[in-house]
Amino acid sequence: MNRSFPPSLAALALVFAANPAFAVEAPKPKAPEMPPFEVAQPYPNTWYGRFGPTNCSWIDMGDGVLVIDTGATAADAKNLKAEIARTTKNKPIKWIAMTHFHSDSNDGFTTFLPTDATVFVNASATGLIASSIAQGKAKAPHVIGISDHIALVAGKQVFEIGVPAGNAHTAFDLYVFDASTRTVFAGDLVTTDRCPMLSDPDCDIKGWLAILERFDALGARGLVPTRGNPTGNAVPEIEKTRRYLTSMLAFLVEKKKQNAPEARVSGELAAEQLADYCPRELSALNALSVYRRLLSDGTTRPGSAAARPAAK
Repeated sequence: MNRSFPPSLAALALVFAANPAFAVEAPKPKAPEMPPFEVAQPYPNTWYGRFGPTNCSWIDMGDGVLVIDTGATAADAKNLKAEIARTTKNKPIKWIAMTHFHSDSNDGFTTFLPTDATVFVNASATGLIASSIAQGKAKAPHVIGISDHIALVAGKQVFEIGVPAGNAHTAFDLYVFDASTRTVFAGDLVTTDRCPMLSDPDCDIKGWLAILERFDALGARGLVPTRGNPTGNAVPEIEKTRRYLTSMLAFLVEKKKQNAPEARVSGELAAEQLADYCPRELSALNALSVYRRLLSDGTTRPGSAAARPAAK
């Protein structure tokens, strides 16, 4: 599984910018150790980079910067902040959007504190984000919980920040869509050349499929995931994720109707290949994680997201 950018990231960015309809295929890194971060600029005012295991992005909005995800660790977040300052000539960070609250994507958040930036999160996560903000700081962020979608307008730039109607990959998913480049910053809702992870206790496949339809309706062309390489051809990646989720849901619903034991579910799934890029062992883990909470109509019982710790 490719969890990082290739060494030729700058070349990838040139291809991305020159032809948004071109699907980028990049070689795997030859060296076993990767640098702490790599950065590319696909558009004049947009950058993305791999910081530790996480893809983070930032957009120069004119008088301030929009940051999408904050990295896995304090060290990753410090590198990210330094790159934002370097590339935007020290413009202030005015907005932060968090695509979900898994620690490997946003444990770097508190490194951005204190700040008077506006922080966008899924409305279900407002309690978590509030508890992660240190008390008594001179500057405290303004937190906006999104329950559907809103428009963020700065000058001539328009972004849609939206969330699923319910649970999807997690209970706290959020996406950012750049209308000018038709690029969706999708978090873990689409992970290029990497199997979707269904093991979060609040994952709901039906909700996940619904938000993929939203990406279709937006006409997304570019895609920047939290995991995997960004691409200028979002359509096949979205479709690949949809096929996997649809096949998995159909398989599990049928087994639920048969009241099949878990051993039978994992055994039969191990004999199938739902997607070429998903190892059978991982698909079996995904299946059992969902099957234990699955109802006969294909919906899932939610986990206990509200009780989980906030991003650090």
